[in-house]
Amino acid sequence: WYKKSAEQGVADAQFNLGNMYANGRGVPQDYKQAVYWYKKSAEQGVAFAQFNLGIRYAKGQGVPQDYKQALYWFKKSAEQGVADAQYNLGNMYHNGRGVLRDYKQAVYWWKKSAKQGVALAQFNLGIAYANGQGVPQDDKRAVYWYKKSAEQGVADAQFNLGGMYANGRGVPRDYKQAVYWWKKSAEQGIAFAQYNLGLAYENGQGVPQDYMLAHMWFNVSAYNGNEQASRNVNIMEKRMTPSDIATAQSMASACIASNYKQC
Repeated sequence: WYKKSAEQGVADAQFNLGNMYANGRGVPQDYKQAVYWYKKSAEQGVAFAQFNLGIRYAKGQGVPQDYKQALYWFKKSAEQGVADAQYNLGNMYHNGRGVLRDYKQAVYWWKKSAKQGVALAQFNLGIAYANGQGVPQDDKRAVYWYKKSAEQGVADAQFNLGGMYANGRGVPRDYKQAVYWWKKSAEQGIAFAQYNLGLAYENGQGVPQDYMLAHMWFNVSAYNGNEQASRNVNIMEKRMTPSDIATAQSMASACIASNYKQC
């Protein structure tokens, strides 16, 4: 049905047929055919076809990878208000893919996307404000966008937001809030958030001092590749009894086995 309509030039049918080929629904997956139909639709102005065509060029799926073409189609789609296209276009400008690097343009498009609720665009805006890339440096704006993103579950935003609270950047210093956001990030497997929780429990900042929980979080962070955390495990063990060490090791094993949900 889609194919008959698509062959008659119906733009939405062409877009839908492209999706069928891209996802292997009702037909064998075929990115070349997906690109063929997305392009037909995109040339008729269908914004999501333009976005999907941009993705194929960016990834080299069904066409040779071509960042200039990706940029071209992301921009067409972004100008029609597609939030994910705006986010991707911002990334192209930030990374200098298919265009000269331009942090101001990156921020311009991320902001449009972020205001439509795209969590990763909100996170990228937070970084831009924190570092003063493409915008004047502004910790309060950084916190604002990190929080928007963190509340949508972006683990790196949760980690960065915790750091803003711990360092009193853009907000009054608040270790409890720092720990709150680091815990959310740590539960998603972010090794540096797990490490910071270990430090919080070691020093009693934002939480009651607890060497077993400090050891546990350092151990979990080390499991995820943080070498400094491994050194901290050894430091903690000099302050703990063999029984407490064994308990902390069991806690770490349970934490990892539960995918950080029972920590």
